Amino acid sequence: MSAERVRKIVILGGGSAGFLTALTFLRTMPDLAVTMVRSPNVPVIGVGESTTTAVPRYIHEVLGLDRKEFFDEVRPSWKLGIRYEWGAPEDSHFNYTFDPCMEVQLKPLSRVNAFASMADFSDSSPYWALMDRGRAPCMRGPNGSFIADENPGYHIENKTFIAHLERKAVKFGLNIVSGDVVDAARDESGDVTSLKLEDGQEIAGDLFVDCSGFRSFLLREKMEQSYIDYSSTLFCNAAVVGSWKRDDAIRPYTTAETMDHGWCWRIDFEEHVTRGYVFSQEFCSDDEAMREMKEKNPQLGDDLRIVRFKTGRYEKFWVNNVVAIGNASGFVEPLEATALHLVIEQLRLLRLALSDGMYRINPALREVQNQRFAVLWDDVRDFLAVHYKYNRRLDTPFWKHCQNETDLAGAAELVDLYYHAGPSAICDALIPNKTIFGFNGYLTMFVCQRIPTKCVPDLDVEEKQRWEQYRKNIRERAEMNLLTRDALKIVNDPRYRWSRPGV
Repeated sequence: MSAERVRKIVILGGGSAGFLTALTFLRTMPDLAVTMVRSPNVPVIGVGESTTTAVPRYIHEVLGLDRKEFFDEVRPSWKLGIRYEWGAPEDSHFNYTFDPCMEVQLKPLSRVNAFASMADFSDSSPYWALMDRGRAPCMRGPNGSFIADENPGYHIENKTFIAHLERKAVKFGLNIVSGDVVDAARDESGDVTSLKLEDGQEIAGDLFVDCSGFRSFLLREKMEQSYIDYSSTLFCNAAVVGSWKRDDAIRPYTTAETMDHGWCWRIDFEEHVTRGYVFSQEFCSDDEAMREMKEKNPQLGDDLRIVRFKTGRYEKFWVNNVVAIGNASGFVEPLEATALHLVIEQLRLLRLALSDGMYRINPALREVQNQRFAVLWDDVRDFLAVHYKYNRRLDTPFWKHCQNETDLAGAAELVDLYYHAGPSAICDALIPNKTIFGFNGYLTMFVCQRIPTKCVPDLDVEEKQRWEQYRKNIRERAEMNLLTRDALKIVNDPRYRWSRPGV
C-alpha cells in the first residue's frame, strides 16, 4: 500500500466523464481537493445520448442532484427501453424494456415468463405496453395529482448535460484550470506527479484521472497500456449523425433500426430528434451511409457528420496512480447505451477501493478492481455479439458476415445451453455475476430474437389463460398513462415540484 494518503485529485478532461468524476469525489469524499484541467480547444460533441436506469439513480441518489433543476436545465426525456426493429424477419419489432419482463414468474405459471413469451412476447411487461403506445411513465392520480415513475432511463443532450454538471461541480468546490497538457512528470516508481501545461503551469496531484477521451493521454501515451481489440466481435467503426426539429409524438424509448450496413438509432427529445447510423466502413463508404440515412430519413438536413471509433478496452483502467474513466479506458459502440453506465461503474470501483484503502492506493485492491473492470467491459462485448449474430432482419453482405463471423466470445456457452434448454432459470448460472444487463436482459435478447432452441413452450390451458389476462391488464393500465409530450409539459412547468428534492 502506498504510504502517502491521497489528498489531491487531478482530472484531465472536461466531458461528461470528467464532470461525473469530479462530482463523485466532491459529493462522496468532500475532504479531497479536486482540480480539473480542461483544454479550451476541445469542443463538446453535441449529440443526443441515452442512458440505462442506473444513470439517473446515480445522478440523483448518489450525487444528490435535484430532479427539478435537472429537468429545468438539461431537459431530458424518458427512456423506458429500446425498441429493436431487429431479429426475426416475421416480427415487426421487440422491446428491450427497463422493467422486469422475462425473468419474473407470474403465478400460476410453472416457469419464468420467458417461456410464455416464446409464442407471443408483445405486452410482456408494463413498460413494454407503454412503449408500444407512446405513453410516458406518468399518470394522473386521485384528485388530479400527478404521479411520475422515477425508475426509467433518460435521453439527454450532451451539451446541456455537461453544462449542468459543470455548474454543480463548481458550486461544490471544483477548481477548473484551462489549458492544453503537453506532458506529464513521473517519479522513479512510475507515478505521475504533475501535468505540464503549454503555458508553463504544472498541476501537481496524488491521483490522476484520465478523462481525455479517445486520446487517452495518460493511460495510453504515458502509462503505455496495451489495447484489447473487440473488432472480431463488433464490426462497426463509424457513425453518421444528424437531427431534425420535430412536431410529432415523442417516443419514450430509443429506437434501434436495422440498416443495410449496420443499424440506426433514434433518440426523441421534446423539440427535436437525433439520428445516428452506426456502420462498418468495410462494407460501405461514408457517402453510401449518408445516402441510405437520408433516403430513410428525408427530414434530415445537410449538416450530417461522420464520427469514427474503435471498439475495445485497455488491459487495465488503473495503473500506478493513474485511473482512466470513460472513453480514455475503452469504447463499446452505443447499441445498448452503456457509455455513461460504464463510467459510473468505474467510479464505483475507484471510490470503493480508495475508501477501503483508507484513502491510500492499495495495489491489491487496485488489481481486483482492474479484473472487475475487464469483466464488465467484456460482458458488454459478449452481450452485443448476441445482438449481431442473431439479427436476421436483412440479408445484406454485412448482416451475412455478422451471422457467420461474429465471435460470441464469453456468450457462446450460454447460447449453447439455451439451444438445449430454452429460457431455463438455470441459464442464469452462466451469466457473469457483474453483468449490467442481468438475466432479464439476456433472456429478452434470446427469446425476442428467436435464437434457435429445442425448447417448445408447452403451457397448459390455465397458464395460457393467466398469461393472456396478465397482458390484458397491462394494456388497460397503459392506456391510463399520459402521452409523453403531455407529461413533459407538466414536469417542465416552473411550478412543478418533484416529491423527492435534492441539492
